[in-house]
Amino acid sequence: MFVLVLMEDVVRIKPHQMGQDVEEVVTARLNELLSNKVIPGVGLCIFLHDILELGDGYILPGDGSSHVRVKFRFIVFRPFVDEIIEAKVLSSNKNGLTLTIKFFEEIFIPAHRLPQTSVFEEEEQASLFIGLTHPFRNYTLPLTRSFALEALAFRGSVWYWEYVSDDDQPPAKLYMDPGKVVKFRVVENLDPMDVDPSAAQEENKKEKSFEIIGSMAELGLGCVAWWTSDEDACAEAEDEGEAS
Repeated sequence: MFVLVLMEDVVRIKPHQMGQDVEEVVTARLNELLSNKVIPGVGLCIFLHDILELGDGYILPGDGSSHVRVKFRFIVFRPFVDEIIEAKVLSSNKNGLTLTIKFFEEIFIPAHRLPQTSVFEEEEQASLFIGLTHPFRNYTLPLTRSFALEALAFRGSVWYWEYVSDDDQPPAKLYMDPGKVVKFRVVENLDPMDVDPSAAQEENKKEKSFEIIGSMAELGLGCVAWWTSDEDACAEAEDEGEAS
């Protein structure tokens, strides 16, 4: 998931910083310049790992700053193809699922790479709501004492896996709700250079600076809870309770 990338750059040290430790100044400057930035063909820069070589400082005519050539290694987020990663469902639409990990939200699972057979259900559970109109969403609220619980149960548009068991039971709907923990396989890393020049200008503007395309169309992938036994689920819940 993370790689060490060897880089080289010239760092500018301003006059008021010249009395400070050079390595500390260079470290702070490199993190400021590169952290959370995407380098095409490399990945998302996280933070500086170490400095391998500091050159001599040069002061250019008309500039009081010192310019130092630095060779260093930076920690970069760029998952390997076929790597299995755990993430959470962020949102969904008819095109697929958007996933997130703590520091990165540009992970997309196309509809054709969801478990077979997956179905997109728009405004799921909307039929439960009758009576009052909700002020923020285009659905109505029930005139019952369980109003709050039913309102929380509303999912909106979601994908579900239509799981067919071997015991002649009706297919089960296994929902991929926002917030659920899932596992996916990395299929492709898309860089800014991968923009289609023949596409419309409006489409190119929507291109992400760096995006991961994944797949959940394999046994063992998808929602972690699908493949967890009841005992494991109970033990996990107890661990979370003790931690809190």
